[in-house]
Amino acid sequence: MTRVRCNPACRAPFVSRTTGGTTLRRHPVLTPIILVNVLTWPLASPALSQEADNLAELREAALERTNASREEADLGALTRSDVLDDAAQGHAADMLERNFYDHVSPEGETPFDRFLAAGGNSWAVSGENIATCTGCAAPPDVDRVDAFHDGWMQSPGHRENILSDGFDSFGFGIAGAGSTVYAVQTFSGPGANEAGAGPALGPGDIAETAVRQINDARTDASLAPLEHDVDLDEAAARVLEHLARDAEELPGNIFDLLPESSTGWTSLSVQSAMIGGSGASVTEGDLSTIGSDWRQAATQGDVLGGSTASHIGFAAEAAGGGRLTAVALFGGK
Repeated sequence: MTRVRCNPACRAPFVSRTTGGTTLRRHPVLTPIILVNVLTWPLASPALSQEADNLAELREAALERTNASREEADLGALTRSDVLDDAAQGHAADMLERNFYDHVSPEGETPFDRFLAAGGNSWAVSGENIATCTGCAAPPDVDRVDAFHDGWMQSPGHRENILSDGFDSFGFGIAGAGSTVYAVQTFSGPGANEAGAGPALGPGDIAETAVRQINDARTDASLAPLEHDVDLDEAAARVLEHLARDAEELPGNIFDLLPESSTGWTSLSVQSAMIGGSGASVTEGDLSTIGSDWRQAATQGDVLGGSTASHIGFAAEAAGGGRLTAVALFGGK
């Protein structure tokens, strides 16, 4: 008898910050929801984990079946990941050796915890499918891998993980002893743009779109619109470069980042944000989410530059691995 479970992708943190005393705000990783297909537990009491002698062959078979299913759905192929293989194999062996069947270990370790512990990117999204079979021969073979894959593809939740366009990497683990086998599929990637987020914005459209959205929000707050300034765009891009090297600290002196020819500024303030699992591009929806968060975090009278700002620059980048970074630079003259 085979049982399968899966969980949706875990979303990575959202970090937003601003100069002027607002504290760093972290939105924690969402707790994975476990979709339970069968509420019974394995009846066997397996011996210690028995790793398949042909594990590499089984992993290759699992990846081939997964990519064949994705090809049928017009999706790109996944790439095998040592990190995901380690996370999957560790969980399969742990379930076998301690006779439990769940995405969450008895100590409370989640799939995303295992992904990070194996060396995964904290800004990526990850997913996990698990399955077990009692009354099956161990060690498992390719036929057992195929059977598990067929079962996952017949279950909507598991199928969603296999066919997610937010994943680009794959791992597989399998362990069996006596008549019990456990298998684990693991996935990770940059995430996918949410429905309704709009198409990817080109480099020349990002700042223009963000400035329009920010000015709309300022109008709603009874503040004058800001003038888009290319010198502030350049300084915002330099802040973005700094954050790519050191995500925890903003530059010390923003004035030093302005072009030498840019003068007359009486005040500068910076707001930055980082979103995990945001996909491989910047969309209008991403910018709207960031602007909304900045507005909600602002003190009264300090909404998106406040009354002292007259100009704005903006830069944003989806740098790969799921992390999107955005910087708004507000200037007063």
